[in-house]
Amino acid sequence: MLKSGVDASQPPPAPLDRIAGLARDCGLELRAAVPAGPLSAEVLDRLDAWLAAGHAGEMGWLPRSRPALAGLDAWKPWAGSALLFTASYARATGGFRGGGRVARYALGWDYHNALGRRLQRLGRRLRADGLADRFRAAVDAAPVLEREWALRGALGFRGKNTLLIDPVAGPWQFLAELLLDTELPAWGPPAPAASCGSCRRCLDACPTAAFPRPWLLDARRCISYLTIEHRGPIPREVRPALGDWVFGCDLCLESCPFGAREAGGEEVWGTHPALGHSLEDLLEIGEREFEEVFRGSPLRRAGRIGLQRNACIALGNLGRGGEALQRVLARHESALVRGHAAWALGRLGEFGPLRRAQRRESDPEALDEIRTVLEGRQES
Repeated sequence: MLKSGVDASQPPPAPLDRIAGLARDCGLELRAAVPAGPLSAEVLDRLDAWLAAGHAGEMGWLPRSRPALAGLDAWKPWAGSALLFTASYARATGGFRGGGRVARYALGWDYHNALGRRLQRLGRRLRADGLADRFRAAVDAAPVLEREWALRGALGFRGKNTLLIDPVAGPWQFLAELLLDTELPAWGPPAPAASCGSCRRCLDACPTAAFPRPWLLDARRCISYLTIEHRGPIPREVRPALGDWVFGCDLCLESCPFGAREAGGEEVWGTHPALGHSLEDLLEIGEREFEEVFRGSPLRRAGRIGLQRNACIALGNLGRGGEALQRVLARHESALVRGHAAWALGRLGEFGPLRRAQRRESDPEALDEIRTVLEGRQES
């Protein structure tokens, strides 16, 4: 059974009591049920303002999905209700061997697949029992504003870091939904009495100032966005602030007073064997080997080139990996990765390889990275 913050003091009414039992048989804990109608105008206006301000960065799928985001019934017109689930991934911090941090949610095997299989199994059981005909599972990869639906189901409150915070289970929660074509009674835990209050630890913990104000995230400055969704060069001025984060970031969760909760995520999600490699190993991996090594890992989202770009920055900030970085600068097929290797070598003070590379580099962006270091204009 996946751990969650379910409030057992509120038993579900029929037929949700039957559905909750079937969910447990499938390894899930039903947290709430909500109507699939539209989200409020306030929520959608806030989304539109956020998109218009450019805070989504290069995540073009968000504006493209805007019509479907208006409500679950806008995405699937046949939807009558949605079952809401959470699963904890609270665990100790971790990452690549020898350094190179990875967000805790991505340390194990891919949660999309694990939760998706359970939801599909539950949907088939509900159909077999006559409790639904059509169903659709959603796990962080559908046009669904999952946090807003979790808030509607009273599964937590909106933190100043914009994340859902469950006062019982903390912020370390995967969200998942199962849409059904039946209209079920609304059910869920009591609305949480807790809130952020005057606390601003998450805002102060962000090294890249990604929060212009409480409850507002500018993804373009967020380490998670930069290391996962952003495909181009990471701005030089923020590279030192990335530290040794290679995939994602947990700083605004680790600083949250609700974040210190019982860990058990490693037992449930495991640790992906790809993390047994070092950052230097990562720089040497080709495309075919990458697909083999990272199969079943959430880190595949960033792609090989993205992870190698991030590894260069992390090695530069860690002050190691000079030989591996020199090899990247000399022969990596990606100008993006070569350019970030140049930046990292500058952090290490290894200017000889940069001078040699300057004479042979033909890509203008990689050459600019090399010249920036050699001319002493590198941000520090």
